[in-house]
Amino acid sequence: TELKLSFFLLSILVNHVTCALCDMVCSSVSSLKAHIRFRHCNERPFHCHLCDGSFKNTYDLHKHVETHNDSDAYSCDVEGCGFTSRTLRTLRQHYKRV
Repeated sequence: TELKLSFFLLSILVNHVTCALCDMVCSSVSSLKAHIRFRHCNERPFHCHLCDGSFKNTYDLHKHVETHNDSDAYSCDVEGCGFTSRTLRTLRQHYKRV
């Protein structure tokens, strides 16, 4: 009830870690480590096998590799629209404008 909610809110306020580089507040040491790795480190251990590109995580690498498609893998379903795209992200951006 109210007492449980108070303890829950207190634990959120007490259990936090602040980044010394930018003062961002994280909820755990592991999330702080991830924040530092992605925001403050220049290490890019994930390399594209098709070009010299390198990335901080596999998600960004995967999205990049999509841009190497020779054909347009995605096309707009709207009747009369001939829009095509190499990436799903670009198609989604197109749908927002249509």
